[in-house]
Amino acid sequence: MTREDDPRWEQLKNGGRTAEFDEDDELAGETNDATPGRLRAGPRTLAGWDEKIRQHIFAKGREELAELVWLLTQRFDELRDEFRERILLGEGDVDRLVAQARKELNCVTAQDAWRNGWTGEGNIPDYGKLRHRLERLVELGHPDAVAHLGPEILQRGMDQVGQSRDEGETAAELGDCLRVVFDAVAKSSWTAAKRLLFAIDAQLQDDYGVIDDATAAILNDQQYSPSDWSAVADELARRLSARRSTKRKGAEDDDEPGEGDDDFSRNYQRGQIGNWFTTALTRAGRGEEVLAIYEREARATGSYERLVKHLIDQERGDDAVRWAGEGIAKTAGKLPGIAAKLAGQLCESARSRKQWDVVAAHAAQLFFARPSRDGFAELLAAADRAGCKEPVRRLAQHFLETCTSPIGGSAGKRGEARRHISADWPLPMADYLIPLVETRQSARTPTQPHFEVLIDIAIAEQRPADVLHWYDLMCGARQGPAYGSAWIGPDYRADSVAEAVAKSHPERAMAIYRKQVEQNLPQASVGAYETVARYLRKLKPIMQSIGGEQGWKQSIDEIRLRYRNRPRLMEILDGLEERPILAKPKRRG
Repeated sequence: MTREDDPRWEQLKNGGRTAEFDEDDELAGETNDATPGRLRAGPRTLAGWDEKIRQHIFAKGREELAELVWLLTQRFDELRDEFRERILLGEGDVDRLVAQARKELNCVTAQDAWRNGWTGEGNIPDYGKLRHRLERLVELGHPDAVAHLGPEILQRGMDQVGQSRDEGETAAELGDCLRVVFDAVAKSSWTAAKRLLFAIDAQLQDDYGVIDDATAAILNDQQYSPSDWSAVADELARRLSARRSTKRKGAEDDDEPGEGDDDFSRNYQRGQIGNWFTTALTRAGRGEEVLAIYEREARATGSYERLVKHLIDQERGDDAVRWAGEGIAKTAGKLPGIAAKLAGQLCESARSRKQWDVVAAHAAQLFFARPSRDGFAELLAAADRAGCKEPVRRLAQHFLETCTSPIGGSAGKRGEARRHISADWPLPMADYLIPLVETRQSARTPTQPHFEVLIDIAIAEQRPADVLHWYDLMCGARQGPAYGSAWIGPDYRADSVAEAVAKSHPERAMAIYRKQVEQNLPQASVGAYETVARYLRKLKPIMQSIGGEQGWKQSIDEIRLRYRNRPRLMEILDGLEERPILAKPKRRG
């Protein structure tokens, strides 16, 4: 706990500055009238000392003051550097100060940035000196010189952050320095378009969250006119055109988006430029050009989501479906995540328009692709709103039991999904969903019922007899690959099954728990012993409901007898029975 006389309280009160000479405050040189023979106390706060020092300085003559300043410059390097910078700027030698700043930049960015989180050792580059030089240039009226250094600082600093091995300290150092740069750019004589492009380029280069909101001083400035943003849009259009012209040989804009690392990086960067391009067009009052850009970039980079969202926002539903269908067809095989998001956009659009049959069709596609209890519930809820809950439920249940889907069958060739729609299926099959169904069909199909889903549904609907029915079939099934994942054995559902049938079928619940106890007892480990205790706790209320507590105690006594040479197990059983210490039997050492 911090004491009241801790000197750090005074430091906080004075803005982080430490009051010096506190022990010598009484040496002020004046007699205290109230207490003759003693010296009057001097100032007790920094503010008091500041005023006293100011009076002391202003009371000196010119020559005496000049001599004092000269002596201080010999004692304090920072003060000497301050005068050097002022003299150089006064003589118009800004280039020399810029050269010194560039030298400091080269020095600090050449360092290896790292930190060992275990030992605390490391090397974090200190951008403080460079930041100081930049601040002095701005304060003394030369923001253009700092702005000119900005791109170099940004590039070298980002490269260093990208190679650093620390906890973000280097990024923080660079970020503080860049705030000075952005402030200088905002105050520079650059054209408005050039200032905006510098901030946009900085955002495009920042893959590490270094800049944060530091560019707000430029980008959020309301002084920019539509013509300023129009000039920015024209420059970004030129860059996008240059990227298209340098695209890899043989590739066309309407090719399927690539899935390699280079393609992803290239498309991501181009997509970011495209985002700023459309932002600039909108702020320039040229919003009518945005749609054409989105359409062109969708085919070039796979950015169909942005286009579809724009069309939905513009309430152009038919166009949104058409473009989403094209995007799904091109990405379902190689980039299924994009295809799924496009389908999700159309589903939410249909939901907003209360097209419940379309919403239910989407829920069905997701359920048959990856069956689960939650997916089953969502499908039935949507089908209920569409007025076809019972037939959908029946066919979905049939799928879980036989692995035969009403939309696409259990297997099929690519391009034949439309032929395999069951005549009893009451929901529509949108054309854009067919590639997603075919992709599911091309994957490995299940070889046995979805027991785990059937069990979960029966538990949720409180049908204990069906829970045991599917659990017993699951226990007797041949182990093999399940749908979309490795085999999930019956032990995975044992606890939930026993809990679900404990009241209606206590004997079966007891049998499941006893099996888990017997499987863990042979393992000589504390973890296994604690697992045994957990299942014994579950057994206790069930056994008490059937024949009192005697049967449960007898089970524990049998375990004690069989494993009496395991003292740690005995201690855990003692705790389970809540035996008093004096009542515990002595054991052999």
